[in-house]
Amino acid sequence: MNTVKEFLASRTKALMTTSEETPVNQAVSMMVADNIHSLIVMKDDQMVGIFTDRDYVHKIVAIQRDPAELTVGDVMTKDVTTVSPDASIQDCIELMNAGKFRHLPVSEAGRVIGMISMTDVMRLLIDFHDQDIETYF
Repeated sequence: MNTVKEFLASRTKALMTTSEETPVNQAVSMMVADNIHSLIVMKDDQMVGIFTDRDYVHKIVAIQRDPAELTVGDVMTKDVTTVSPDASIQDCIELMNAGKFRHLPVSEAGRVIGMISMTDVMRLLIDFHDQDIETYF
């Protein structure tokens, strides 16, 4: 699996989204229930941000804000780096490393079509490594 497009074709989970108006508590509950660590924030079918577990920890918990009084729009990351479906997994690793983030929305023709995370990349690398080892035995 060399490209993001190939990775997305293997995904079975739908992309999870939310809106700026969603209460933080509700967004976190969605992430916990679906065992994910980020939500794409949408407005009128366009991505306006991303809300991650890291946003929750750094922008709410660490400074002792009350999540019950906040919406996703209050704490989401607005300047979101995206990647093309034609990008390589190596490209994703380099973008995540350079930007110090763990979630990378996949965008095509101005629309978000998926997400790749550092966890996904690590699983791909482990699978590749395991396959590579098997060729020697």
